[in-house]
Amino acid sequence: SFEETMGFSVFERHSNGYTLNRAGESILVSAQTIENEFVSLNSHATGSDNNLNGSIRIATTDLLASTLMPEMGDFLLRHPDINFEVIGDSFAVDLANREADIAIRITNHSPKEHLLSRKIGVVTGSIYASDTYLERRSKEHTWIGWDDNLSQKVTRQFIGNYIPENAKISCKVNSGVSLLQAIKSGIGIGYLWDFIGNNTPELQRIHPDQEYALDLCLLINKDLYSTPRFRAAMDFLEESIRNKGILSQVTA
Repeated sequence: SFEETMGFSVFERHSNGYTLNRAGESILVSAQTIENEFVSLNSHATGSDNNLNGSIRIATTDLLASTLMPEMGDFLLRHPDINFEVIGDSFAVDLANREADIAIRITNHSPKEHLLSRKIGVVTGSIYASDTYLERRSKEHTWIGWDDNLSQKVTRQFIGNYIPENAKISCKVNSGVSLLQAIKSGIGIGYLWDFIGNNTPELQRIHPDQEYALDLCLLINKDLYSTPRFRAAMDFLEESIRNKGILSQVTA
């Protein structure tokens, strides 16, 4: 019984039933206080979520981050109690360890079981060269490659497969922004996402038959998706990606 577990009596027995003794009344007050604190805490947490408050860590590539930054600014103006932490890194983050809450991924890999994946569409990439490079090019193309330390990245693997085996690599980079700047500067030719290359006036797409395509997906831990601020961010990111001209093929 409860009294045996506690080691002392909390009830007084009467002919018509039981009443709490002094010790029992003290325990009841403490229990009610604890219950009220839990109710208050739960209401605060729920209220915060429903009011779209809090921090959201978004992992993506540097080029996608810079492309979507104006839209992110608009979202934050509409929801001033939310703040974004944008991780535009060449190295993958671990969503399971909460290194990020949401990831924007260009990939051909299936998501892990604990993740919810929302495929938005397909992104294509092609070979681009600057006008300056084409004006002064030699007979043999020089290429911009990816740092060997990024050999496990999907993008690096795909680009590596498309660059000719005996190609002359004039420069290696470890970020999309550096890749774009190297191509614009005329250092060599290289693969860029078409949503970047097509919108960079000083670049031309060459060898249009040599194109590659990958899925663009939003990823989030399944246990976070029910939280309103994360769900709102997912919907906002999807809408922004669809409206920004990033996709070559759109998923219905």
